[in-house]
Amino acid sequence: MFEGKDMVAHVQPVYQYSVDEADIIIRVNDWWIAFAKENNAAVLDEPSVVGHAVWDFIADEPTRMLYKEIHEQVRKSGIPITVPFRCDSPTLKRFMQLTIGKNPRGQLLYESSLIRAVPQARCAVLDSQQKRSNAFLTMCSFCKRSLVEPSGWLEMENISLKLRQYERQTVPELRYTVCPVCVNQLRVSKQ
Repeated sequence: MFEGKDMVAHVQPVYQYSVDEADIIIRVNDWWIAFAKENNAAVLDEPSVVGHAVWDFIADEPTRMLYKEIHEQVRKSGIPITVPFRCDSPTLKRFMQLTIGKNPRGQLLYESSLIRAVPQARCAVLDSQQKRSNAFLTMCSFCKRSLVEPSGWLEMENISLKLRQYERQTVPELRYTVCPVCVNQLRVSKQ
């Protein structure tokens, strides 16, 4: 027989926030706030987020448009949509899953969970504290691959070698979009 004090329950965090019919954030949970703090985004506390449009926190138009399509589909069908994405830190590759569903009041609930995390060599381009140059690097909002011409969309470890960014004092600014592979995968998942 197991004694209660010897059993440790492992709770898998679920990062949640809700948006109303006008896509205004109406609630974030404690896990979401803790995740923001852990990732040097302490400015994304509850008072700074709740009451603002979710679109205010998505940097690029292609990602906003894709999420708007997902919102429309979920609101019409009532069927949740689940999409994979990466949320990397300078030292971790984090493979996550996002489910967007609808409640009876028409609000959308975003639920993200960590699937797995893999250590990676320190990646200066993902460090928000790093000094930035005038150059820019285009990164996919979902898979975190980046566009390096003429090579195409590359994983972060290949980009570091190709650009030799660790030899510089500054790293490029990041500009986000959605790569063609992710656009196709996300559109297929909505059908």
